[in-house]
Amino acid sequence: MAGVTDRPFRKLCKAFGAGLAVSEMIASNPALKTSTKTQRRMNHEGEVAPISVQIAGADPAMLAEAARFNVDCGAQIIDINMGCPAKKVCNVAAGSALLKDEPLVGRILDAVVAAVDAPVTLKIRTGWDTNERNATRIARLPSKPGSRR
Repeated sequence: MAGVTDRPFRKLCKAFGAGLAVSEMIASNPALKTSTKTQRRMNHEGEVAPISVQIAGADPAMLAEAARFNVDCGAQIIDINMGCPAKKVCNVAAGSALLKDEPLVGRILDAVVAAVDAPVTLKIRTGWDTNERNATRIARLPSKPGSRR
């Protein structure tokens, strides 16, 4: 919900009793860490805990690094975006396009969970389309041996 769940909106939601308000999606591409947009989205000044940051991407190593970076910057929960249907997100195999590749989802989850000592959640749809509803299979994906998930 880029452009909607900004810091003032999150603060307002929490002031009215919301227990959790997740940040706008932050791209996992390390080249974007210093962009004005990313810096604005990462600003949680004055927010009530817990601080939940949503990351987006398709590369397990980049997502793991983005999770570490955001936890180092104050995130207490990492939410991986696997639900955004926007063309510009799906065209780079991120967001809901990830639901097409269950093995990749498993690798992403293992990498991100191993990278941080914070809870990891998913923003997910019931499936890629109405003919392929695989959310239950995604939720039951086996973890690699030694994983904490």
